[in-house]
Amino acid sequence: MSFKTVRGMQDFLLDRAAKKKWIQGVCKQVFESYGFGPLETPTVENFELLAKKGTGGEAIKEEIYYFKDNSDRELGLRFDLTVPLARVVASNPNLTLPFKRYAIGRVYRYDRPQAKRYREFTQADWDILGSPSLLADYEILAIAIEVMKKLGFKENEFKIKINDRRLLEEVAIGCKVAKNKIVDCFRSLDKIDKIGKEEVEKELKKKGISTQILGQLNAKGLVKLKIKNPLAPLVQLLKANDLAKFVEVDLSLARGLEYYTGTVFEVAVKDSPSVGGGGRYDKLVESYGGKPTPAVGCSFGIERLLDSLEERIAIASPVKILFIPLGDKAVEEALGISAKIRALGTGCELDLMNRGIGKNIQYADKKGIPFVTILGDNELKEKALTLKNLKTGKQQKVKFADLNKLEKIVGE
Repeated sequence: MSFKTVRGMQDFLLDRAAKKKWIQGVCKQVFESYGFGPLETPTVENFELLAKKGTGGEAIKEEIYYFKDNSDRELGLRFDLTVPLARVVASNPNLTLPFKRYAIGRVYRYDRPQAKRYREFTQADWDILGSPSLLADYEILAIAIEVMKKLGFKENEFKIKINDRRLLEEVAIGCKVAKNKIVDCFRSLDKIDKIGKEEVEKELKKKGISTQILGQLNAKGLVKLKIKNPLAPLVQLLKANDLAKFVEVDLSLARGLEYYTGTVFEVAVKDSPSVGGGGRYDKLVESYGGKPTPAVGCSFGIERLLDSLEERIAIASPVKILFIPLGDKAVEEALGISAKIRALGTGCELDLMNRGIGKNIQYADKKGIPFVTILGDNELKEKALTLKNLKTGKQQKVKFADLNKLEKIVGE
């Protein structure tokens, strides 16, 4: 019997896992440089929390991993990292504000699996709670731009689309969308990039919602409906700091989750699905019994970033030397010498297969290990290792007493 991964899940083998970890490391470094600290929350949450009005309600049961435990408690796997954050802040009213946290963790959604869309995926979130200032929105966007640049995306390869839910709501009301259908309208608009304008138009008609809104989501539409654009001050801040070139106002951007109350944004990559998004959610903490707490945040989908970047990322092996002992006596010595090499700061892997020099060199080459060191009878007599650079073919002797020189040699 052969076992496969559960539908919608995937394995990450060594090279791909290392690339994923590198992306997470870049995110973490940028988050911390802005003063954000880490927060960890459980993967399993009470279903009541996940189904709270504003996050999807009872209907969300069909979209998440829902189950009952042995005590008949209704539970679910978290579908994002924002809802658990709101729970934490609501139950810890004395947090120092602004509360700037980041979280990198796996989340689960019971979507229909398709290309680049999985049921288990990793999010990297960063949020600011306690500040109603536009500066908080600006900082969230500035971080998104900095992460994208540090990951290697060029200016013409990504855009951050921004909109405002309040603006969208005014347009909807101006287009005679009934108040009780505004959320449904936003959910349909959120699919424009995924299924196209024509399909969204069909969906709106099916829901009994006026399709007039599709023709008004532009600057002319705002003038016609006499609506003031609340995004202007944020765009001005971005312009003043030479970041506006990375941002595009998109009046059709809705974001599917109901808890957004103001600015919303989405990180779009050329020829790929969205790799991230977020917005302002000033009422979410209060809805969980906390104090009124303004909040804004964003999230990257790590696997989406990996899919876009995988061919470009080159991860250097942390191991610089493959140690090849030849014979039982050499093996005994190699255990101690390889430990000393590691203690001196150089990654060193020991041959565990006893397969000879040629096959070990092939192994080192496949793993990207740049040096091999050989320890045989001659080396034991001379009390020196034979170190070979696999790129240049150059060999040299390194005395046991001079192991501290290895770090410099392999780093050249």
